[in-house]
Amino acid sequence: MANPFSIFEAAADCPDRVGLRRAGQDYSFARLARLTENTIERLHKENVLPEKGRPMIIEGTNTVETIVLLYALFELGVPALMLHPKLTAAERHVLLESIRHIKDPLPDDTAAVLFTSGTTGLPKPAIITRKMLIESARASEQNLGWQDNDCWQLCMSVTRIGGLSILTRCLFARKTLAISPLFSPESFTQALLDDKVTITSIVPTMLAKVFETYPQWKAPETLRVILLGGSSANDKLLNKAHEHGLPIVTTYGMTETCSHVVMTPYTDRLKLVKGSGKVISGAQVRVRDGQIEVNSPMNTPGYWGRDPITTPWFETGDLGEFDEDGILHVFARRHDLILSAGENVYPLEVENMLTRSPFIKEALVIGEPNETWGAIVCALIVPEKGTHPKPEDVRRFCKETLSAYKCPRKIAIVDTLPINAADKPDRRPQVLERYSLTPLHYKH
Repeated sequence: MANPFSIFEAAADCPDRVGLRRAGQDYSFARLARLTENTIERLHKENVLPEKGRPMIIEGTNTVETIVLLYALFELGVPALMLHPKLTAAERHVLLESIRHIKDPLPDDTAAVLFTSGTTGLPKPAIITRKMLIESARASEQNLGWQDNDCWQLCMSVTRIGGLSILTRCLFARKTLAISPLFSPESFTQALLDDKVTITSIVPTMLAKVFETYPQWKAPETLRVILLGGSSANDKLLNKAHEHGLPIVTTYGMTETCSHVVMTPYTDRLKLVKGSGKVISGAQVRVRDGQIEVNSPMNTPGYWGRDPITTPWFETGDLGEFDEDGILHVFARRHDLILSAGENVYPLEVENMLTRSPFIKEALVIGEPNETWGAIVCALIVPEKGTHPKPEDVRRFCKETLSAYKCPRKIAIVDTLPINAADKPDRRPQVLERYSLTPLHYKH
């Protein structure tokens, strides 16, 4: 395969094979190549292509037009700078202003520039190269394999690395990419059936919403694997997925590592999953001083407009450890750790404990900045259906099950948990300003 990014080569290899599926309509690779050729002609005619070393800015909705535009840019060797469709005008302005004065040309191998989805501070423009995408596809294939009828659903935004890498994996393997509207439980479950999906990639919040809408939901027989990543799933959700027989493969990765570098072995997909999985082929992952570091050909060379990353080990800032079976357990994603009165509080650990309560369905733990304590542990709590817990109920449960420094000092009972544009839990401290928090007082 001379150029794995070429839709024209894919069309030459297998013209009649379905390359794209949307709402039950199939597009062969030959048809996609014709659409791409038309798009390239239009881009030249309208004179909208950027100069060498600069990206073309795309607002990436999950449409046929966007996918074809990406095929065209791949063919032309033009990097795509991807903006999430959920961004407000103000957020879009801030991001574009942050790159407007960058003079440095992008590396020749750049396929895309993706803004990192960090929970605090200004997102950074991570460089995603063609080599990164190719190596990521190879490593993923080592675990998941490909089957003749595979159809990989794209229901997250193509502007995220999890979405873009699905597109490139399907293109490289000459398999079907099924694009869906941005996630809702109804559209997600229906598209699995209509599009005969065999692989899908979602984050834990999405799966929780599916169970909320369809409490007895089971995967259709055609679905062979659900990749669950983006943030660590709590034990309650993983137990429910196992009880319902869902084929779960948990993953761990980030924009800077071109999607996942840790996955549950495919052969274990029907077992009760714990942790984020094992290190995949081609990657090295280590935990040093409690922090997760990655060395792999999938690592980004750096951020546009900043000094290149020259060390082989990328410091993720995430905290975790390997267990005796080689499974990585992620305790806290970067910036999520709460330092309260000199103690480290891992939000996921507290959330897991809270959801063991018979009256707590979901919980989100956030640190509220405090001059005296550094941060105060706060919890947003969604009650189980039919229950009406009072603050005293939560206080009593926490006192019985958590160490004093981990106990939430402020709570709010909410209908739903806040999520960000990537459908991940929104742990920014300023989120707490939306709620009326009730203090909890403990006497240990």
